[in-house]
Amino acid sequence: MSAIAGNIVLTQAGLASLSGDALRRAEEEFTDAFNQNRALLAGFSKAENALDLACVRDGFHLGMAKALHLPSYKPVEDHIVHDFRVAAAAAAGTNVFETQVAVARQAPGWKVMVGEVMRKAAVVGSDLAGIWKTLAVGRLEWLSATSAAHGLKLILKDALKIDAAKHSEDGALLEGDLSDARMVWMYALGTQLPPCKELATAWAAVACVEKPLEPLHGYNEDLWDPRRPEWAPLDLAIQAAAERAGTSLDEAWSL
Repeated sequence: MSAIAGNIVLTQAGLASLSGDALRRAEEEFTDAFNQNRALLAGFSKAENALDLACVRDGFHLGMAKALHLPSYKPVEDHIVHDFRVAAAAAAGTNVFETQVAVARQAPGWKVMVGEVMRKAAVVGSDLAGIWKTLAVGRLEWLSATSAAHGLKLILKDALKIDAAKHSEDGALLEGDLSDARMVWMYALGTQLPPCKELATAWAAVACVEKPLEPLHGYNEDLWDPRRPEWAPLDLAIQAAAERAGTSLDEAWSL
């Protein structure tokens, strides 16, 4: 996933404690462990709230400790293995990952294990805390924006269905109408996404949006022309926000 493609970030401070072959081996081991857990980290894209994100983060820490063969992982693993809740979840086939993470957090050696993972990361210059902050902020900003614009999206979709029923023999949506509707919805997302707000304000001036949070109020189709130069920067910024959240505009529109 492109949102985590550049995730092993090197810093000079982290490289100071090792050098030469020892550093190269440490980097290779860490990169291999990271790649083993890349799919787990990508689970952030399915998170629906901060609690879900924290579960993915801590599951990643657990997976990294295991892949790195850290001594501090063993006590946590033993705690998981001997907790009846994990066995019960496995038998039921539900919430196994979430249960494992919840139980691991309660292990006496949990904080020690996480600390060791972070130290290993620092040695090779990988800013795990920064990586995670970027992923979490991007996802939470997107969830907030899509939630705020959800009502508008439903209104637009209903209007599309009505127009299609009136003007299309097979009831299929008209491509031009769909593009117009998605444009309004994207603008609404832009008003809520921090990295996009200034661009959304610029577009509102061009399209003479009377009420930024109600773009259909006073809507003038002629002014909402995607060929206007002010639209492309907003369009690209919103697409980038979707990518940071681990999703796409097509997927978000379909929900």
